[in-house]
Amino acid sequence: MKTLIYSTLSLAFAVGILSGCSGSDSVPIVAPSGPTASADDQRTPQSDALTSDEAALISQAESEPVPAPLPDL
Repeated sequence: MKTLIYSTLSLAFAVGILSGCSGSDSVPIVAPSGPTASADDQRTPQSDALTSDEAALISQAESEPVPAPLPDL
């Protein structure tokens, strides 16, 4: 029974491999028109300056007391 399953899987695998080796490349369905932008070109530049909300969070974190270290057990 296992031999039949293995031989069936092997045959399906071989057919799948051979069908991909036909030597002809498929043409893309939608041909690109004009220059295409890379992923880096599509990003919008962001400022490194902090927003007022971010600055408020930083000042809040800096004003909190540092917790005392826990003693080793």
